[in-house]
Amino acid sequence: MEIWGIVIGITVAVGVAAFLHRTKPAGMARGLQAVAVVAAGGLAAAVASFGLGYLASSDNAAATEEALQVVRDAPLVGLVLKENPALETRFRDAVEAELRNPTKNGPLRTYVVGAEVRQKLIVPALRSADDATALKSMEAMQDFVKHLQATNTALCKKFGLVGLQDPTRLDSASATLFKRALVAQEQAYLSGKARPAAPQITDQEVARLLGEAGYTAADFEKVAGLANASDTDGCAVVVKLYAAPTLLPPQRGGLLARYLLTVS
Repeated sequence: MEIWGIVIGITVAVGVAAFLHRTKPAGMARGLQAVAVVAAGGLAAAVASFGLGYLASSDNAAATEEALQVVRDAPLVGLVLKENPALETRFRDAVEAELRNPTKNGPLRTYVVGAEVRQKLIVPALRSADDATALKSMEAMQDFVKHLQATNTALCKKFGLVGLQDPTRLDSASATLFKRALVAQEQAYLSGKARPAAPQITDQEVARLLGEAGYTAADFEKVAGLANASDTDGCAVVVKLYAAPTLLPPQRGGLLARYLLTVS
């Protein structure tokens, strides 16, 4: 399950904090800088966790091949690699460089490559996904965090803050639900690739959409204060966030879902 460390960067878990950093309706100012910083750090840490188990191996060649096979087999990431064979060379070079000279400060080289793949190839396609597949992606992520709400509120809250840094903490049901969420994002990606390029909606429109989904100034305050919330309350914040697009009419919900899938 080490793959989930790298592909978490393609999920929405850390997206809204970046949105909150830029969009500040009444009640959103408190703690937004801190939330954005924590979320950005979570993205780097989560994606960088790719390959850590392999990079500790004494057999560098075997470790490299095993790490690459995990990427090839992953939903969405593996598909993008198949479509763009040259990317595998970049991932291989990054892994081998980490084995020779591990990064001590800043993001791992594997994260840098993964981030570029997301921004240049995955985000543009997700931004053009149709309403149905974008909403199904949100629904699948909602199923995942709702399961965590019932089984592990601490991990649920942490997921909202920093993504999935330790995939081994997932039980079998959680792992299955998370994989389904990534498969749903793969379908959204394929949908978007077949459609004309679409611009990202404005921050003001996103704020209106969240308002239509029931967000109040108090809710924005709760998101901003997520780090200090109890596990139960923090998890509830995360669950409500993933639910927001599904509470809107399909066209409006699709707009919000695409934003959350692609914000960075």
